[in-house]
Amino acid sequence: MNDSQAKTVLITGAAGSLGAALTQGCVDAGCNTIMLDCDQRGLEKVYDRVAGQGGVEPVLFPLDLATAGPEQYEAMTDAIEDQFGRLDALVHCAVKFESLTPLEHFPPPDWLMHIQVNLNAAWLLSVHCLPLLRAADAGRLCFMLEDLQKVQGALWGPYGVSKHGLKALASQFAAELKNTPVQVLAFDPGPISSPLRSRAYHAEGPGAQPQPDAAAGQIIDYLLGRRKSDHYFIGLKPD
Repeated sequence: MNDSQAKTVLITGAAGSLGAALTQGCVDAGCNTIMLDCDQRGLEKVYDRVAGQGGVEPVLFPLDLATAGPEQYEAMTDAIEDQFGRLDALVHCAVKFESLTPLEHFPPPDWLMHIQVNLNAAWLLSVHCLPLLRAADAGRLCFMLEDLQKVQGALWGPYGVSKHGLKALASQFAAELKNTPVQVLAFDPGPISSPLRSRAYHAEGPGAQPQPDAAAGQIIDYLLGRRKSDHYFIGLKPD
């Protein structure tokens, strides 16, 4: 059962490593948590683990950001408004990365799909959710960034390009929403153990980097107002 007094958080990429950790943390904090991902089986796996621990059950929303258009986003935001009345936080964790590949060898359809998931969908979902974020007392619009100096180097392809574009997008949202109750936050969670990282760093052992729980905990502290920042870009540090 959902709690009408609890904060409502929408997490994209909720079946991924950081997204799943954020889902767990939001549920533990008593939030109404909406899990969005194209991987329905992955969503169900995270849901089973989280919902089995009690508390407010998360809501599953399977959606492929590579193909979703304005109609799907409008239907989703209408459903959120009907059920919860507002959105306290939108957290963009969805990301697409397959391998380190030279630009000239990247198939054009794959390039366009990566840019769609990593950048275009973040803009499209954000603008559809802004009315719901404004309906909250202190809405949070949150983006996950990267070490931009690293991903501007060779072979990072559309992932690197889209992360630079995502920071520019977050910066524009931050400037345009500066005098509104909606706060824009952009996090660099730092290196974390994940399948995405293993596709870029093949020689790195599975335990070489921190698990995503610590970064997720810090992000949730900002979402819920337990940590404050005067800047929209936040580089997370190990506690």
